[in-house]
Amino acid sequence: MIQANRILRKANGIVIQFASLALCTCICVIVITACLLDNSTYLEAKNAFGGEYIVYPSDANFVNVQDYGAKGNGEDDDTNAIRLAIQENLNQHKTLFFPAGTYLISDMLEWKNEDDVFYAFLTFQGEGTTKTIIKLKDRAPGFTNSQSPKPMIRPGSIESGEDGTGNRAHSNYILDMTFDVGVDNPGAIGVDFIANNTGAMENVVIQSSDGQGAVGLNLTREVGPCLIKKVTVKGFDIGILTSSALYSITLEKIQLESQNVVGLKNIDNVLAIRRLTSINSVPAIINEGQWTGPIVLIDSELRGGSPQSTAIENSSEILVRNIIVDGYKHAIQSGDTQVPGPKVAEFVSSPPLNLFQSSLETLNLPIEETPEFSSNDLTEWANVETYGAVRDDELDDAQGIQAAIDSGKPIVYFPQGTYKFNTPVIVRGNVRRIIGFQSALDPTDILFKFDGIDHPVILERFSFNGGKLERQTSQPIVVRHSTNVNLTGTVPGTWFIENIVAKPINLNKGQKVYARQLNSELPPPLPMVTNDGGLFWVLGYKTEFGNTVLATRNSGQTEILGGLFYPAQGLQDSETPLLINQDSVVSATYREIAFGPTYNIHVEETHQGTTKLLKRATLGEGAMVSIPLYVGRQ
Repeated sequence: MIQANRILRKANGIVIQFASLALCTCICVIVITACLLDNSTYLEAKNAFGGEYIVYPSDANFVNVQDYGAKGNGEDDDTNAIRLAIQENLNQHKTLFFPAGTYLISDMLEWKNEDDVFYAFLTFQGEGTTKTIIKLKDRAPGFTNSQSPKPMIRPGSIESGEDGTGNRAHSNYILDMTFDVGVDNPGAIGVDFIANNTGAMENVVIQSSDGQGAVGLNLTREVGPCLIKKVTVKGFDIGILTSSALYSITLEKIQLESQNVVGLKNIDNVLAIRRLTSINSVPAIINEGQWTGPIVLIDSELRGGSPQSTAIENSSEILVRNIIVDGYKHAIQSGDTQVPGPKVAEFVSSPPLNLFQSSLETLNLPIEETPEFSSNDLTEWANVETYGAVRDDELDDAQGIQAAIDSGKPIVYFPQGTYKFNTPVIVRGNVRRIIGFQSALDPTDILFKFDGIDHPVILERFSFNGGKLERQTSQPIVVRHSTNVNLTGTVPGTWFIENIVAKPINLNKGQKVYARQLNSELPPPLPMVTNDGGLFWVLGYKTEFGNTVLATRNSGQTEILGGLFYPAQGLQDSETPLLINQDSVVSATYREIAFGPTYNIHVEETHQGTTKLLKRATLGEGAMVSIPLYVGRQ
């Protein structure tokens, strides 16, 4: 709960607007009028939100579940065949391909090996949400008791517990398919997903044929950081359920429909949510727990509400911005505070913190959408092995990769494996998208140089074993679903990053970064991100070392929406600030959680030579502090 009192602390000339934790009568409310073709030679993945078809060639080194005996005819039981495919391909960065069809199962599919041990590093890849369907048999034994819910699908973690819970669920992906819990399975959970550091569900539908079911998407096993994007949940008592103080989850372009109890229920987790559409008469969101948030909800629509219900029920910490509410009695109920609809420009559950006299709203920076590109014409796809690269042979592949780049084809792909670089590859000409299918790259100092292009380029699904990505163009560059990413280059332009583990990020004046699910595990002493006069916007940001998570200098603009800052590896210097704001503008919503040393200084803010500190001692005691909103500008 959120305390009733608002405390102004003055020490050494520092004014801190501070909210401690208990009743909900002291809040800050700002309401402003505001307004995937049937062809055996490739796979097809349709954007569940109406985007372009995406095709994947058959020689991408995928593992076809039908080679293990799965029929996909909607009649035969495919449970054992899919289980065998899972067992033989876990922990190898493999992609299990489910060709178009309905795969009928009668029991849970867990990501376990033949010794019944959970593992990770696996991708489920379908041909699109209307074509690849994994369906639970009607009235399936074990799924009919609503008091003892059971998942259809359960990925796992290395070194996990009996239910697969752990914090090493690395690179788990579920892409381009539908999960249906069938009829008369009220105890069914659609997908019990887990991923850590990188991992995603994208272009997925989870549905109940008759509306029954316990939970559509369960995210309660120490999930995150991970990205949930373009996911629709239809039916179930709870559409999405999240819990656990560790870690954090980023959700974007989510649709919740026809839930029986609530659209999304959060207990204790840090959530960063953008573009949520809820079509429900029941509450769209319930946010609660002892580990007080925060969650962020922006740019969303909550429609179809009942006049007897409230759209958002909050008893923790929450930041809401730019939402439209229709049909509900109230837009938000937070403690004793009721916020009316139909439009809420900005609401913060506790008073924002600042060090200098300034406005107390988020920066509300303009948000750019991540560029996309797809083609269903296979003549536009270039396989790097066709041009001389050979996976897994320990020889230099740079020349073959460069030839594929220079082929004139807009999409270049790497059949899953390991490729070695002795010289950099220049990304130029007509290439628009480079796909690794979870391939590993062993590089020289510079992996790819982006130069000589007049359009955005997308790089995705790689593990970089060192090396850098160097910008020499002003065109947008997108890096997605990848690990050990190191961005460099001083040319003005925009980076879009989604679901990556990053090395240091440094941006200068004229450069912008739009990040969705950023995980940084950079040892001290350098800041994990340095924004030197640029623009840095992040939706979901998790760190694990005790260095500065973001330093903004020289009129930079930074907005953090949903951070989890977790100095699990300790702090080299107990006086290292969590955030540095030097003659810049910053707004941040985050949680610090620490089961050892904590950041003694949360913010070091300087304007015109005057420095003020926001110290943890003023924020509360214990392993966790929640910051619903810090604003730093003069």
